[in-house]
Amino acid sequence: MWIRTFKPYAGSVPSRVLKLKGAQNFRDLGGYPTVCGKAVRRYQVFRAAGLNKLTLSDYRRIDRLELKSVFDLRTPEERHALPTLWGGNPVRQVGFQSGDKGNLVAMAATLTDPGLRPEAVTGFMLSLYRRLPYDHAEAYATVLRCLAKGEFPLLFHCAAGKDRTGVLAAIILSLLGVPEHLVFEDYALSARIVDYRMELGLDDKTPSKLHGQSILRELAEEVVEPLLMSHPDYIMATFSELRGQHGSIESFVKTVYGLQESEVGALREKLLD
Repeated sequence: MWIRTFKPYAGSVPSRVLKLKGAQNFRDLGGYPTVCGKAVRRYQVFRAAGLNKLTLSDYRRIDRLELKSVFDLRTPEERHALPTLWGGNPVRQVGFQSGDKGNLVAMAATLTDPGLRPEAVTGFMLSLYRRLPYDHAEAYATVLRCLAKGEFPLLFHCAAGKDRTGVLAAIILSLLGVPEHLVFEDYALSARIVDYRMELGLDDKTPSKLHGQSILRELAEEVVEPLLMSHPDYIMATFSELRGQHGSIESFVKTVYGLQESEVGALREKLLD
């Protein structure tokens, strides 16, 4: 199994990206046009990779955003190994119980196969993206409800800022009516602005605190590459799964996350200009 060739556009980085010294992929979801003729409000919803290396100057920049909440989509093991010691203005920090649902076990089984080939890793990633919206139902639903209540600006992040974070961002943009090709472009933007080998410490020779990281460091680069990609086919697999099972993204969040029609409407009312 393989996915079609994808070469990220090499143009300038959009203004929605906040350049920080200690965190990558920190960006605003605002500014995208919607099918109803409105646009997603700027500086209300942010996504990012890990925040455990933020510097004092980073915190000064982040403080200007006046965040109310930070949602950490990482597992308890990840949060314990690489804690975020928040050094900015007070915010509500929210972590969740593991939404892994066996994904790390499945990944370890895939990556430790003696005959492992890149195609198998790609297959794992496509399967992972079909499961993520279900595995992280508690976290995703919590963030959506906070947005519906107007409890923003807020930030959500995971470790790499592309998989768990990328799926949630895509669901939010889709609910707001952002055209699908722009949703996919936003997801794929990670490939343009993040060095994932550096972000995940794969070239670091110091002992790792995370078992999965240790496994990745031992693998050939071509085998690891599918894990590090933000290929549009991954998020397309998510959308195909949700639509195949529920008809639409909106129907999915209502059925699985229990959001009411009024909450979906409030989310749009509060986040669209």
